[in-house]
Amino acid sequence: MFLNVGSPLILPILFALVWAVAIGFILWFKNKATIARTASMQALSQTLGLSFSHKDSFGLARQLQGFNLFQRERRRWFRNGKITNVLRGLVGETEVFLFDYTYTIQAGNTPKRISQTVFFANNKNWFLPNFHLKPEKWWHKLQAKLGMSSDINFEENPKFSDKFWLKGTFEEQVRQQFTPALQGFLTEKPPAHLEGSNYYLIGYKPRKKMDAPEAKLFFQHCCEIVQMLEEKGYMELLDLAELKKEAVAEAVVVGSNRGQ
Repeated sequence: MFLNVGSPLILPILFALVWAVAIGFILWFKNKATIARTASMQALSQTLGLSFSHKDSFGLARQLQGFNLFQRERRRWFRNGKITNVLRGLVGETEVFLFDYTYTIQAGNTPKRISQTVFFANNKNWFLPNFHLKPEKWWHKLQAKLGMSSDINFEENPKFSDKFWLKGTFEEQVRQQFTPALQGFLTEKPPAHLEGSNYYLIGYKPRKKMDAPEAKLFFQHCCEIVQMLEEKGYMELLDLAELKKEAVAEAVVVGSNRGQ
């Protein structure tokens, strides 16, 4: 039996139909965008000579929970941050990744989904101090002038110090890590945000999901940073080996003198 046009139920039914069509269109559009994004990132992986996985088959979300970026999600009952479109490769001895990270924050009473592109490097030979590097804004400068907060600055490189807000748990170790060469590179090709901890390094532009061309350039810049860290680590190992060699030689001399 059909409803009459004048029936009191006709408006709620029409409203429900319109709502259902709108929801269906939104889901279709999101699915189409998701498929297109996956295809774009997969094509990028082939261009860069990297492997590709649509899902987080490496357990990256669990590994990276200690970083500031992965602690931003605010959910009352559960966390549902998700990593997708994972590109993986090697730079020397360093395992490198590029992926999409989507998480939810609370904007007042309204949940808001954030999606962005993240670079991740993993090298068990690194011993990076905990640090966070980001562009220095006017409010950072104001906080410093008011004595409310301060960052790590390099008197010999005011350009770098003026451009970045650098914080770290152990200042002297952070200073040693940020060599003049690394400072110069970051000044010319900033990755926006860098976070380091032990043998992990991540880079990202907050709330920025990059298209393939921008993601390619971003990945290449981050890989150059990795190469600089590898070279620094290699030189430190050479210095350590030289110190050990000198210590052994000194011990031999001391032992020889005692035997005379």
